Amino acid sequence: MSTASMSALVGWLPDDSGHDALGLAARMATTARAAGGAMTVRTCTVLPRTWPFPSMAHVDAEYRRWLEERGTDAAARADAAMADLLTPADLGSPSAFFAENAAESAALTAAAATHHADLVVLGSSDGPDDRFTPGSTSETLLHSSAVPLALAPRGARRRTDAVSRISCAYTGTPEAKDALYSAAALAVRWNIALRLVAFAPRRSTTYPPFGGYDAEDLVTSQWREQATEMLHSAASDVTSAYPALSPTCAVGSGGDWQHVVDSVELGPEDLLVLGSSRLGPLARVFLGSTASKILRYSPVPILVVPRGSRFAR
Repeated sequence: MSTASMSALVGWLPDDSGHDALGLAARMATTARAAGGAMTVRTCTVLPRTWPFPSMAHVDAEYRRWLEERGTDAAARADAAMADLLTPADLGSPSAFFAENAAESAALTAAAATHHADLVVLGSSDGPDDRFTPGSTSETLLHSSAVPLALAPRGARRRTDAVSRISCAYTGTPEAKDALYSAAALAVRWNIALRLVAFAPRRSTTYPPFGGYDAEDLVTSQWREQATEMLHSAASDVTSAYPALSPTCAVGSGGDWQHVVDSVELGPEDLLVLGSSRLGPLARVFLGSTASKILRYSPVPILVVPRGSRFAR
């Protein structure tokens, strides 16, 4: 990642998911601009290439013409939407373009590499408001992307103000440190607050309760103490590396994942940073089962960092 500027590639379709993704990218550009930095934004629309071998057939020519018209229209709509949200200085060159590929994830990965994007921004394919629900493309990228993924929940386009806090989910593993130091670098770059959070659901009481009815409460209490100590230790490490930061800490627990995520009070000012699973390949996003549950219930945008990757200071 360049220290002077960041670059975001938005997976764009002229629908709600595209507008939500563009809205999140615009918020990040606004945040960077407010801190005296910059983030350029460009959009990419992927059109289906159903037959990879061109022919002289009339139908093939008509189909290609239809794709060209559809791609040009999508790029024009993206340009119009960006003009409402971004300044001319925020726009990449080209600001909006389209690509043909049988796989949308492959096309976005190639476009991100071509344009040296620091992150790819995706909208939710479906699901309830204020939640991100992965579709087939985002599911693939959540297990293969070489660059961080910013995930916009449904309705993200309604917020246009700058992000003012990064909440980083931390587990103490080496992979979690990649996300931790990426979150810290981003907080410094954007001159915003950093908070470290730990999540764990309370295990269901077994029946019969071999350890007694209060055993799970005791385990949860002890875990909270250990998690608090772990977070404070991580905060001390971050402060040593980034003296400008004073991270706060929060531990979330509850009877199910909905209550666990809600208990740390993620607000509209937050961007939640998650790390990849240790099971995935190095320098690729690979979302594990715990992170997938957090993603499912998070009411705020999420940034997923590949394993082995850290944003530059």
